[in-house]
Amino acid sequence: MLKLYDAHGDIWYDIVQHSQKGERDIFRKYQLPKFQKGGVMGGTFVMWIDPPHDEDPKRRIKEIEKAVKQELEDAADILNIVRKYEDFEKGTKEGKINVMMGLEGLSYIGEDIDQINYYYEEFGVRTMMLTWNEENALASGWPGDPERGLTAKGKEAIRRMNELGMVLDVSHINDKGFWDILELSDGHPVIASHSNARAVSPHMRNLSDDMIRALAKTGGVMGMNRADGFIHPDKAKQTVEGLADHVDYIRDLVGIDHIGCGFDFEDYVDQAALSKNGIDNEDPAGTKGIESAAQAHNFLDVLESRGYTQEELEKVAYKNFYRVFKQVLK
Repeated sequence: MLKLYDAHGDIWYDIVQHSQKGERDIFRKYQLPKFQKGGVMGGTFVMWIDPPHDEDPKRRIKEIEKAVKQELEDAADILNIVRKYEDFEKGTKEGKINVMMGLEGLSYIGEDIDQINYYYEEFGVRTMMLTWNEENALASGWPGDPERGLTAKGKEAIRRMNELGMVLDVSHINDKGFWDILELSDGHPVIASHSNARAVSPHMRNLSDDMIRALAKTGGVMGMNRADGFIHPDKAKQTVEGLADHVDYIRDLVGIDHIGCGFDFEDYVDQAALSKNGIDNEDPAGTKGIESAAQAHNFLDVLESRGYTQEELEKVAYKNFYRVFKQVLK
């Protein structure tokens, strides 16, 4: 089975939920079996301020940090934190799940840009989104003011990320913020870790053709997101086959080198936490044919059935994102 890398997962959300019930060693029990069944060899695990906790993000991030530190201690034999590109090779050799630490939104840092260094050093964070869906001191999420791009502090945050060798992620930001980030990317590849093609499904969380072309020009990669509303507005097309349609479209537009996996599975996420996610009529059971990480490989199987070559499948599965990580991480 061809192994794959999932560039966006809310795994730490699941860890926090179980941790606050007094559980320990959580990934091993709830997530590892699904990863193994679906051929997921690693992924970007993000710290995300889940509603309704977004009303007090500073308090919530400390709860997340506490749970993450405990889990990394409990699961040290199965999780490998990637701080530099060579760590991927180390983790694979040791048979561990490679984990890149990410931050999905920075509402809790306010204008304190130095906190980026804290998360870089303390947790090994190597990829960040300035915002989730909120407007904060740095930028605006896609539901916010379309005329508000990056603030002066937001631009400073991007420059700091470039200096540290962090991956710039434009998923969730509004269109103006997207273009601001690309202008400040300083020659680095930019990713949209979990966004699809707006031409196939006209949701503002997806990217327009111009945005896809610009992102590809940086050498960047888009991670295909299996959330129903991002696949197609027609319920009948909200399937793994519908997700593959996005791959066909983007490949024809900019080529296979700019497509990866960023599934954003929600089979373990409480519906209350998804209340502000902007996905209408999301099926809580998951997207047909790719309901959880256990079915992740179905995505590659559909692409193979459409005639994608082994080399193309490997690029989508992990090689495209790995190329970006190798270029950016210091």
